[in-house]
Amino acid sequence: MRLFLSFRLSCIRLGIILGCIIVYTSSLSAQKNSVVQVHADKSSGYGVACGGPQNLPDRIVTALHVVAGKKTIVVKWQGKSSYATIEKIYKPSDLALLKLQTPLGIPAMALYSGEPPWDTNINFWEIPINTTSVSAKTTVLEERTSLSKISPRVADNPAGLSKSLCSDAGQYYPGMTTEVINFKEPNIRKAHSGSPLTYGDKILGLVDGGAKLIDGKACVWAIPAADFTKLFNQGTPVPPAMQPCGGTTGNQYMYSGTRSDNPLLSPEEAQQVAEFETPMNFNATDGSQMALYHDYRMTFAEVFETLFPDEQANMEGILENEEEISLVDMFESTMDLYVEELTGVTVMVPSQCNLSAASDDAWTYITTSSPGGQITMSVYISPNNSMEEGLGAMDAFKSFMAENGQVLLPESDDIDDFSDDPDNPYYSEYVENLYEDANGNIQGEFFADLIINDGDFLAVTVHIADWSEIDNNPEERMFLYLMEICALLSDFAIY
Repeated sequence: MRLFLSFRLSCIRLGIILGCIIVYTSSLSAQKNSVVQVHADKSSGYGVACGGPQNLPDRIVTALHVVAGKKTIVVKWQGKSSYATIEKIYKPSDLALLKLQTPLGIPAMALYSGEPPWDTNINFWEIPINTTSVSAKTTVLEERTSLSKISPRVADNPAGLSKSLCSDAGQYYPGMTTEVINFKEPNIRKAHSGSPLTYGDKILGLVDGGAKLIDGKACVWAIPAADFTKLFNQGTPVPPAMQPCGGTTGNQYMYSGTRSDNPLLSPEEAQQVAEFETPMNFNATDGSQMALYHDYRMTFAEVFETLFPDEQANMEGILENEEEISLVDMFESTMDLYVEELTGVTVMVPSQCNLSAASDDAWTYITTSSPGGQITMSVYISPNNSMEEGLGAMDAFKSFMAENGQVLLPESDDIDDFSDDPDNPYYSEYVENLYEDANGNIQGEFFADLIINDGDFLAVTVHIADWSEIDNNPEERMFLYLMEICALLSDFAIY
């Protein structure tokens, strides 16, 4: 009898587990069946089928900055496609409602009501390049806040944030006072704008993608599902002369991207985009698999425009003793920004410099050098689960560098400590080591930017072994300054 009861209880437990798996799988299937790809001229993003209170058919909610001012909009779903028009917009929340011209039968998702599930695994969605499959990605909602307070690193400089947003007819969108969801999502990349945040079979919100650069760093947030109701009830027709947000006209900095499978690109444009779509794969020291994706290319002038005043002053200070090269001379140089998928590390590199992965007994790292080979830049990444582990990784890195002749001791003014912030713990140090001869002439230089973000550790170093080799070479010195700036701007996405 006891054996029979034990067997019966085991069967019940197994049935419960199988039932949960079936419900979970069914829920994910229902969610992904409502996700679409949105292509608008040269930009791409996502959207979700949602008919609003009236359950309108053939309606797609997406991020306004993806479709604003665009001539042609194509919605793709499970191998099918339809042209779309903008039915209404709600600028304060950067939302747009699209109407399909050809019915596709996309099942609509309902909105989640009540308080969102905080600190719980939820999903956003991705459609890999040249596929129709929809893949679930995992994230966690952290808090509800206004856009102007998205992070303590930007809260004191709302003007620096607003200038990176979209603008139309003198109005920024999304609005600085708009309530957004702050969520921990390190691997948001270009073209994720408009992907729905989902839980169960309901919509929690929409990945807005955020500004491509704020103070030289990527920044992400989400629009809550409650604002979908504002779109349906308070939305207005799109103005005929609305300005595009992104591309070669309009604002450069909002986070919609390009994909080589965008049917609105020419074959030549698609080929150019495809060159940057394959990631660099490598393993961290702890064995974690990492992938570095190219996110975008822009001029240094465009990067400089996104910086806060104190960072602009820092950039100018780098050149204070330079007589032949000015910031203006550097503005036309192009910079590439890469995003590491596991940690959200953002790495900025001069476009002429090729990256490669390397490793030794202590660290796995990414390295590059200037075109003349006189300057070396290295990037070390260590994924961790806590700030304590991150501090331990930083101490280990400092010991490793000391063994190789570089003692890293920052000045107090070169330390930013937000490690006690409950939602966005962050800590950074900047170190500059100069080596002079007996006459006080610089022989070599070494720069290091050390950062811990929610436990994950990043170190970016720039090394000039022999200053005399570049002293009479203005082109190489240009790359020295660009690499030093890249070291200062390589960081983690702000959220």
